Amino acid sequence: MKKTLPDYPNLQQQRQQLLQQLSGLEELRRGSLTEQFLMVKRKDGSRVKRGPYPLLTRKHGRKTVSLRLTDPALVPLYRQQIQALRQFETVVDRLVLVGEQLSDLAVAEVVQKKTPGGTGTSRRGASARRRSGSQADA
Repeated sequence: MKKTLPDYPNLQQQRQQLLQQLSGLEELRRGSLTEQFLMVKRKDGSRVKRGPYPLLTRKHGRKTVSLRLTDPALVPLYRQQIQALRQFETVVDRLVLVGEQLSDLAVAEVVQKKTPGGTGTSRRGASARRRSGSQADA
């Protein structure tokens, strides 16, 4: 389905809405929260499972870096910041999509202006060459 020029204002409006959503996202954090459990050996030799401990993990280059959150009150804040980054990525993807559609419309407009009548060839150029050729013969 080809986009037409009437779609341009709609796409511009979508773009503005997406930019407004981006401006509302302030606290962003990479990574994810997981729960860490530890198997601890007691003095009597038995093993017991400890946890869960909240753990923030993220990629740093090729390595995964983990940080244990010692204050449980910070877990909801970290979770909210991570969710904000996910939302940021979604909005940016949609913004790129709208930008590509706007670019396609701009290209279509230029092509449409270059090809009068939609024939794809310029008849003026051909007749001008014939005229110049016939003038040279005269």
